[in-house]
Amino acid sequence: KPEPKRKSEPKPVRSEALTLLAALQREARFVDFIQEPLGTFSDADIGAAARNVHRDCGALLERLFALAPATEQEEGSETEVPPGYDPGRFRLTGNVAGDPPYRGRVVHRGWEATRCDLPVWSGAESATRVVGPVEVEIG
Repeated sequence: KPEPKRKSEPKPVRSEALTLLAALQREARFVDFIQEPLGTFSDADIGAAARNVHRDCGALLERLFALAPATEQEEGSETEVPPGYDPGRFRLTGNVAGDPPYRGRVVHRGWEATRCDLPVWSGAESATRVVGPVEVEIG
């Protein structure tokens, strides 16, 4: 007689935003840097810490998202925004009047993720909102 199938416990659900924030903390100490009150530190100390956080956050974003400019056009170049444009791809600023097509100057090339490889979270229910675990040095 076959064994009855056991119902497996559902895995805890965690927001992908928290997974990304946890990765930024784990690999670049991003949350530590942002949460640190900087009033007592010299500009040189802040700059040295920012350089490391900047480098490590950049490496993580490259690994997870392979960010690329959203357009090949250079900043400062003239461009045309076509009728039916996607407002998720184009943000129009300045004197926007009338109907497209619009002519303007590229102020920022935007960013596009060429992949999305977020880590898969496999923790327990009690840790679904933990962004950085408590660190304890033993001995």
